[in-house]
Amino acid sequence: MLIIGLSGSPRVGGNTDMILQEALTAAKTEGAEVKLIRISDYRLQPCTGCMACFSAKKCITDDDGENLYQEIVKADGIILGSPSYFQGVTAQMKIFIDRIGFLALARGRKDFSEKVGGVIAVARRSGVSNTCNQMITFMTAVGITIPSGGRAFAIGRERGEVTKDQEGIDSARHLGKMIVRTKAALENSRKNNTITQH
Repeated sequence: MLIIGLSGSPRVGGNTDMILQEALTAAKTEGAEVKLIRISDYRLQPCTGCMACFSAKKCITDDDGENLYQEIVKADGIILGSPSYFQGVTAQMKIFIDRIGFLALARGRKDFSEKVGGVIAVARRSGVSNTCNQMITFMTAVGITIPSGGRAFAIGRERGEVTKDQEGIDSARHLGKMIVRTKAALENSRKNNTITQH
């Protein structure tokens, strides 16, 4: 089982990367393979709303969008992480949501329908609810299953401050474990249904 953490922060090694690593480390203790991907490492242009993907089944923009899409397709579980910028997700995360979301819808949601996901937001003081909601809305739109406790947040501004928020770290660790456990439960249920049908 592969769990991917997708960081929407433009700050390498910042608080969002740190809290995502906590969730991924917890997922690893449950037996999963883990990988951190930084959206800013990919060359992504904003969605133009041309809707060409619905007929072509691919994005006509020549950048790293398809490469990032395929990285997600490989995963069994996904954790999206973003700091709160003006009460919402970063520009990097918004481009990800628009580009990957439209492409997933254009391809019939089938690439995401068996995945489990959750979200983590980081803020100095406010904006975590809006930030989480934007990312959760993306997940529900593309058919990702969100487990109980599917969102976490932490408080921090300067690099490393998030490590002082023990409650935030605990919630991120819980999220990482719940994603692995939920995916495993869904797989077991599917296998049992298959056996029963035979």
